[in-house]
Amino acid sequence: MSEVADLLAAMVRLPSVNPSGSAPEGPHEGEERMTRFVHDRLRGRGIDCRRQSAQPGRENVIARVQGREEPPIVFESHMDTVSVDGMTILPFEPRIENGRMSGRGSCDTKSSLAAMMIALERVAQGDPPPRTIELVAVVDEEYLHGGVDRYLQDSGPIACAVIGEPTELRVVIAHKGALRTRVTTRGVSAHSSNPDNGVNAIYRMARAVQALEGFAESLRDREPHALVGRPTLSVGTISGGVAVNVVPDLCQIMIDRRLIPGETPDGALAEIEDALDGILGPDDEVMPTLKDWAVETHREAGVVELVQQAVRGIGGDDEPVGVPYCTDGCDFAERDVPLVVFGPGDIAQAHTADEWVEIAQVEAAVDVYEAIMRG
Repeated sequence: MSEVADLLAAMVRLPSVNPSGSAPEGPHEGEERMTRFVHDRLRGRGIDCRRQSAQPGRENVIARVQGREEPPIVFESHMDTVSVDGMTILPFEPRIENGRMSGRGSCDTKSSLAAMMIALERVAQGDPPPRTIELVAVVDEEYLHGGVDRYLQDSGPIACAVIGEPTELRVVIAHKGALRTRVTTRGVSAHSSNPDNGVNAIYRMARAVQALEGFAESLRDREPHALVGRPTLSVGTISGGVAVNVVPDLCQIMIDRRLIPGETPDGALAEIEDALDGILGPDDEVMPTLKDWAVETHREAGVVELVQQAVRGIGGDDEPVGVPYCTDGCDFAERDVPLVVFGPGDIAQAHTADEWVEIAQVEAAVDVYEAIMRG
């Protein structure tokens, strides 16, 4: 195997499942194993490297190679993965077959991180690069982006960023944002033999869901963005009630609203509140749980041209594109940092029961990242 394939296999063997809002407790949960591995490997190769506490027991890794100019160009990718529930392969035993490596995180996004690490190690062995490079391996991308948020709190100025995600080595300059919102309706519990003695929270929520369905349909009539399409809304979960013979006093839903460039999370939230006006009561609640801005970097931005040039160097397709999903790039975009999302793998393989990545793409990504770093 190539050096980067060996490194990726070692990383897949390290469970780093995001605990999704809880403290890491299960045998596969938390990024500590990955944090220690990434930190120790880069430090062992003479690269300035530190750990940064993002949440209790969960730390980012920040590596730095000093260049001739500041502020730095940031290469960012995440260490956490989604759950392994329902996987049809052994999640932490990387297997290579037909030029593919399988295992949880092989595509999303340990392949990007491994390629960035090898590229940084190569650059660190030579003359100083044109611009200082920071490689940032973050926690908690798969839940609330807590890792990148913590990094950006202390980062200082950033020239531009390259976000490692599976793009099939395409140059992604735009993607959707996400607003996730919890709606709670409250009622009064009573015995179901006398339901008029209570107030049914589920009935009110049913009316709210119907209103949201109508609002979601109206979004289909909006002008699509040229690269990412139309905004969307979906009610993803619903829960309520404690027993069939009890009038429910509480019901909750979770809404996923995808934003296109030009929309803001607060503006999208206001539209949800307007759609529910006249349905919710004074004790009901609409509470955002995640606000991720949409990304759009100008085609002529320096970072776009830099990535395009590197992609041409491997004979790749350098035409800028957009994607419908969102990434940690949302947090950079909110701070007006120009960025490109770029990495090996196909998003269709992310989070799947048999997750895999084409090894040739990972190897090619090393060359692209290195060329970008060398400017």
